[in-house]
Amino acid sequence: MQSILVIRLSSMGDVILATPLIRQLRHTYPDAIIDVAVASRFAGVHADNPRIRKVWKIEPRTSPDPELDDVKLAMRESVPGGHYDLVVDLQNNFRSAALRKGLGRDAVRAPKHRLEKLALVYLKRRPQPIIPVVARYRKSVAHLPLAFDSDGPEVWLPEERTLGYYPPDAHTAVVRGRIAVAPGAHHATKRWPAVRFAELCRRLVEEQGLVPVLVGGPDDRELCDGIAASSGVPVERADGIGGIQDTARVLDTCDAIVTNDTGVMHLASARRLPVVAIFGSTVPELGFAPYGVRHVIVQHDLGCRPCSHIGRAACPKGHFLCMNGITVQEVLEALQKP
Repeated sequence: MQSILVIRLSSMGDVILATPLIRQLRHTYPDAIIDVAVASRFAGVHADNPRIRKVWKIEPRTSPDPELDDVKLAMRESVPGGHYDLVVDLQNNFRSAALRKGLGRDAVRAPKHRLEKLALVYLKRRPQPIIPVVARYRKSVAHLPLAFDSDGPEVWLPEERTLGYYPPDAHTAVVRGRIAVAPGAHHATKRWPAVRFAELCRRLVEEQGLVPVLVGGPDDRELCDGIAASSGVPVERADGIGGIQDTARVLDTCDAIVTNDTGVMHLASARRLPVVAIFGSTVPELGFAPYGVRHVIVQHDLGCRPCSHIGRAACPKGHFLCMNGITVQEVLEALQKP
């Protein structure tokens, strides 16, 4: 095997969860070209990964895209023989199918588990055991003699690229008195109420003498503004500060994170930060629990969960008990466990 292309375009958490497979491919084929194709906005996940030769940035399009042909031409010109030996499509949708067409001598796709998702969302049939997304990705290359490991995902920083090892795996526990707090999520039903996050910040300061550090992307700024103001205590702001690596550096200064089921949760896992994850309309059985890191999941087992495999704009029942029923005390107690 001389050349491999891994495709996972979005979203942030899914892209991060593809990194264990990339590491295992590198260990199996140490001299091979390994490239990745990813949506431009998530390219920072792979930007400094020394296991990858080239990060191909793919722009999102909803119509026929002539520029995709130019990217594919550049890809083919960059590998011996004009084709990758293997294309691993972890996205497995129309966009990734158009991208992979004609790029590889062989191509494999990750299983979508559509029937399992439908049974979980609509019939509430929960699979046993839970199969993490990382393991599902690995199924796509089950025919290869893969050098398996059980380590977590990776997001490398620029200064770590030449070290020869992944620094978060070598971290020693140092108590810093700082707790990262990630209140954002793309879908409303995956967000614990802002008033609860504000109360959490207040109690972390007043009862435990800890420093809450708000983290998130630019879209979370307004939400974090309200939480910081409502908390009535000093809160450090690290939301919307820059790219993925900037947030990773902030997470490295914290003792743990309290987060919704979102991309920052997986970034924290990649930096080996203990996680308290709050699940509402989604459930861990969908495969997206924190992977390869100590974690506690806070959730209420209601008969209407999950109502979606990705989240919704509003609770279809109108009560939003999956999130409204989770108390600050439960989250504080979970913080003592990771």
